[in-house]
Amino acid sequence: MDRLADWIEGGMTHSEFVRIDALTHPNATAALKFWDERPSDGIHIGRDVPSRMIARLLSHVAIYEPLPDGLDFRVHLAGSGIRHRFGRDITGETMSEIYSPNDMPVRFKTLLEVTASNEPRMTRIIHRAGKVDVLKIELLQLPVVAPNGVDRWVLTFVFYF
Repeated sequence: MDRLADWIEGGMTHSEFVRIDALTHPNATAALKFWDERPSDGIHIGRDVPSRMIARLLSHVAIYEPLPDGLDFRVHLAGSGIRHRFGRDITGETMSEIYSPNDMPVRFKTLLEVTASNEPRMTRIIHRAGKVDVLKIELLQLPVVAPNGVDRWVLTFVFYF
């Protein structure tokens, strides 16, 4: 799949980002339940993540930490499914290092919305080469509290079709 990631992130596809109101992936139910049953003080990294409720989904998780300058996000953690998609572990890399420059504005805007609003976002992404759908993804992006108990990060569930 690393060749696919190189193809997609190398600008050989067109990416369509659509905000959606409901997820259709079969594994999304557990992720949505995790959000619905969150503690009153929010989801905390280290306390609530990882948890048994989402244990089978951890391979589909990426955690994004905003950089102090506010201009990028660092991948704090990437599950094995995400490592498989990129052909390497992207933990520690910034979004601008791993994603197509064409896709960065919409990706960055969504993460900022999640951290600012403290509300989840659901997005469908379709990567196309001409008229062929190369990869379809649904994202559930949740605001979470960083290990320091103050900062807001984003927990992203990535569901591939």
